[in-house]
Amino acid sequence: MKKVVIAGGTGFIGTYLATRFREIGFKVVIVSRNPEHVSWMSNDLQQAVEGSELVINLAGKSINCRHNAANRKAILESRIKSTKLIGEAITACSEPPKLWVNASASAIYKASEEKAMTEDETDLATGFMADVVSEWESTFFEFELPGTRQVALRTSVVLGKNGGALKPLALLSRLGLGGKQADGTQIFSWLHIEDYFKIVQFLIKETSIQGVINCTAPNPLTNNDFMNSLRNTVSAFFGIPAPRFAIIIGARLMGTESKLLLDSSFLLPKRLLECGYKFAFPNIDKALVDLLK
Repeated sequence: MKKVVIAGGTGFIGTYLATRFREIGFKVVIVSRNPEHVSWMSNDLQQAVEGSELVINLAGKSINCRHNAANRKAILESRIKSTKLIGEAITACSEPPKLWVNASASAIYKASEEKAMTEDETDLATGFMADVVSEWESTFFEFELPGTRQVALRTSVVLGKNGGALKPLALLSRLGLGGKQADGTQIFSWLHIEDYFKIVQFLIKETSIQGVINCTAPNPLTNNDFMNSLRNTVSAFFGIPAPRFAIIIGARLMGTESKLLLDSSFLLPKRLLECGYKFAFPNIDKALVDLLK
């Protein structure tokens, strides 16, 4: 039985991946701080990744918090430490995993409403989150692993039934509060969680793929259009818009950062499309109907 190791596998995406891989006949090993799972101790981790088909690292403190000094430190260190521990475990393997997929993020790209960002982009963003992603990827690719392909997934907002951003936005829409946020012109790049799983499957099969991949649906849209589609899906007849100042105040009250809603994220999955990946949910209407109906 082929083995998949999911580090940080107790969250929204990891839980989904674990379920789907088990459904198609893989043995799934979870690495986490939960005593029921494999620990991050070096010996345990090495034994877990030994002989595996895939190691996917999703570990890291959530960015959905106030980015104060303590949280910034935890956001960065949790990503760097987990990446280093996995790299060291793979280096020590006699039968290393065939593929190591490390989570990454779209925050490495500049916010743009006009220019789509692909993996070819060299004029990258600056600032806290961009610096985190840059250091995260640098740590990942510093490992020279001749027996293991390495792919960093620069992932947009993942939409699913049991977590992430969709559930609270759908609730707001049902309550009549699902209007555009700020100007509504900011671009919203997104991905159905089933496509995340299928992309990882695709990476296992397509053995020529390595390096950086934009993990996002091929049809991003404006915030205004996304909220319109969301309201239509949940049969909400109107949506009160949220002005910029209200989002800034609301984010502070909820203990998060307003830029997570206000910044434009305009990504295209150039390399996936060039390599022949076919999206199960390329358009937002189909994705929302599947997730919310």
